[in-house]
Amino acid sequence: MGPLDDTIAAVATAPGEGGIAVVRVSGSEAGAVASRLLRGGGGEPVALQARGVAFARVREPGSERTVDEVLALWMPGPASYTREDVLEIQCHGGQIAGRRILELVLGEGVRIAEPGEFTLRAYLRGRIDLVQAEAVLDTIQAQTAEALEVHEELLGGRLSQEVARWQQVLGRVLARVEAELDFAEEELGEWAPEEVLGELEDVAAAMGEKLGTYAWGRTSREGFRVALLGSPNAGKSSLLNCLAEDDHAIVSPIAGTTRDAMEVRVNAGGVPVRLVDTAGLRSPGDPIEEEGVRRARKAAAESDLIVLLCDGGRELSEGEVGETRSLMAGGKVLPVVSKVDLGRRPEAALAALFGTVPLGVSVLTGEGVAEVLGALREAAWGSGGPGIGGALTRQRHRTAVQSALSCVTEAMDGLRKGIFVEVVASRLHEARRRLSGLLGWGTPEDVLEAIFSEFCIGK
Repeated sequence: MGPLDDTIAAVATAPGEGGIAVVRVSGSEAGAVASRLLRGGGGEPVALQARGVAFARVREPGSERTVDEVLALWMPGPASYTREDVLEIQCHGGQIAGRRILELVLGEGVRIAEPGEFTLRAYLRGRIDLVQAEAVLDTIQAQTAEALEVHEELLGGRLSQEVARWQQVLGRVLARVEAELDFAEEELGEWAPEEVLGELEDVAAAMGEKLGTYAWGRTSREGFRVALLGSPNAGKSSLLNCLAEDDHAIVSPIAGTTRDAMEVRVNAGGVPVRLVDTAGLRSPGDPIEEEGVRRARKAAAESDLIVLLCDGGRELSEGEVGETRSLMAGGKVLPVVSKVDLGRRPEAALAALFGTVPLGVSVLTGEGVAEVLGALREAAWGSGGPGIGGALTRQRHRTAVQSALSCVTEAMDGLRKGIFVEVVASRLHEARRRLSGLLGWGTPEDVLEAIFSEFCIGK
């Protein structure tokens, strides 16, 4: 990342045509940029009010040429997103106006912001912690309303507040343990470990409950990866198009049309699903088809769930039965029978093979489509859906809480067994350090760069 004392700028809105574009400027020179570029209708400097909006014209320095009519928002630090002086210029959308205004801003000695640098400054100046900074990106990238709610809770500090409470309890217990360690020979009263065990048990239980949120917290951010597998012409591409409500995949009565894996985003009752259409599973007839089958198996291995689609218009061959049993043995399989509109209704006959009555679906009539989406939601989030707020959405979160819980558990075991107080104190110190790392305090620069490099420029 560049120097933090520089003034930075970027177009904060997505490229392309739109109603408005926003040019964001942050740093000590933001006010000077406003005074040099913004003018009123009579050419006079615009008087900007703190946290106010002013109509202005952006004019090229040294000329009377108006680049665009804009609204200017002035947010002096520290009451701003970055805790620096921030100027936001709302101009007309499109390819030219925002880009031209940014060029004028950069001509005033301002440098272009790096990806995520506005949010990085907010984090480094203590306005938000690292969990909240990550939630900024995840909120932008949310694929469903339910996923957005998960990330907004993190952005609002729900997890951070819980971690702060854990830290407070651990700090209080640690103070009591270290008092016993430092003043063991003085009369502080008889040491009773059970006095603090209850508090540690409560924290450990809360951490364990929080770890239980990771399964659905992760899918709210990454999506629930589902591979569509089955024999050629079982209707995988048709089902993908039906679930996605669009014609993404080519559908043909010719077996083997799909040669490569295709991923499509689907909303399954609030769960962002990454649905992967694959080549039909059969003995390949040429090198291209062989590669398609290999990629299908790779997609299955990397998926959270396999939707195994069986052709309801015919009997399964001996090879398909063997393939089905092999996939079912691996677990994480949702069996579905296609083409039930043909009237054969083979679900009951296949129940013995699957160990359960498979779902039936028809992309022609829509029968069973809602049930398939419901099954995907339940596989990802369970029957109750997202539970307690402040979910763990990243592996980094999970690892930090797991390691902190392990330290607390070791400290509790030490207290119960009467192990040296020094060991108990050491474990509690480590638990607090791991939780501080979760919030980003003391995080190495290379880790921060990796996290913020995921951001778009302008945020």
